[in-house]
Amino acid sequence: MKNFNKKVIGLVAVLLLPFNLMASEDNAFIEDTPIDECHIINDQPQPLPELGQTSAALEPIYIGGTLYQLDKGDFTPVIRDTYYRDPCTGKTYLIPVVVSYTATIPVSGDVGQELIFNINGDTAGKVMKLTASCGAFSASDLDDKYSISKRMSTNQTCSSMKLTLDVTSSQPASIDLNVLIAETF
Repeated sequence: MKNFNKKVIGLVAVLLLPFNLMASEDNAFIEDTPIDECHIINDQPQPLPELGQTSAALEPIYIGGTLYQLDKGDFTPVIRDTYYRDPCTGKTYLIPVVVSYTATIPVSGDVGQELIFNINGDTAGKVMKLTASCGAFSASDLDDKYSISKRMSTNQTCSSMKLTLDVTSSQPASIDLNVLIAETF
């Protein structure tokens, strides 16, 4: 008798299950929440990120202790095309993705003396890798707040400071960097 009761309960559950699922789906559409990501349709092209000015327009850094302030507009985004395959539709899309921001700034005044390089700033809470180089000088920092400080002689090789911020996740809302190249006392 126990086996008969289990079979009847199982049969009733199997017969009522489709009605229960349909009720759940109806409620899902009534609440405007998709069942899964494949029900979200967005074939609209997304705008490219705001492009900064070319770094060629930046004023030269004169060695001697002047603090230079850079923001996102001073950097040029480096864009790479990447392919994305939509798991729902099977379509493949070509999407431009910002992989880094760069700025190249002329430097004047390296005559072989010992220099102090100080680079500080932040990227609005987005962790990125900052790489700075100028002739024999090279340093990097990985964080959302940057602090690079190095004292050295570049043997007159520092004529152009290159700053690169590698995007590790999403793009930063802002970039704020302070650059100082000074002579030691």
